[in-house]
Amino acid sequence: MHKADKRVKYQKEVTALDYIHEYDIDPEKREIYLFGREEFIISCDTEDSHPEPGIDYTIANRFIRNLRMLQGLSADSILIHMKTCGGDWVEGMAIYQAILACPNYVTIINYSHARSMSSLIFQAADWRAMLPYSTFMFHDGTYVFEGTVKQMHTEHAQAKVAAVQMMDIYLDKAEKSEFFAGKSRKQIETWMRVEMDKKEDVYLPAKLAVAMNFADVVFGADGQYDWTKLRG
Repeated sequence: MHKADKRVKYQKEVTALDYIHEYDIDPEKREIYLFGREEFIISCDTEDSHPEPGIDYTIANRFIRNLRMLQGLSADSILIHMKTCGGDWVEGMAIYQAILACPNYVTIINYSHARSMSSLIFQAADWRAMLPYSTFMFHDGTYVFEGTVKQMHTEHAQAKVAAVQMMDIYLDKAEKSEFFAGKSRKQIETWMRVEMDKKEDVYLPAKLAVAMNFADVVFGADGQYDWTKLRG
């Protein structure tokens, strides 16, 4: 191979790597990475360490741009790699709605914990895959407020609206599950409420999440990882 040809090939490989690490997208493979942004250097000193930030406006903005880009390129399926602890309700719902509105077949594979906001984003996919040791978690969420008394009442009212929307997303899936077969929507909600009252954070192993229809498959449960089966 001519030296110039090697240089061109190297540049293409670097460009692909840059797309993945800098922009969280692989346009050629039609894959998006929904990860917390590595903004800080993690050290053994806890004072210098920073927890995963979760979904915020920067992650939502980047994700929606990437999704729209792949949507515009072709009608082929899209694979989303998700590894996030949850995050902001408003920004997370922007991602959720963007996936719902996407005409392409969308698969999300969950690597660690589909929990809190990321457990809701997970429900927007056409196909939801969990790795064998990943978990699913639902709860009421954390409410943080700063402002005037009037603003507090307004925000509290809006938080109650969001709580209903959140529960509806879970119930729409759970009422179609084998685990809750024969149970009414109200009975399922009561079960979830009782569990949250007891535990606050309710964790489900991957297989149970599938049984409750919060996921479609445990990817690799049989020891085989056939990535072609994740595509619609």
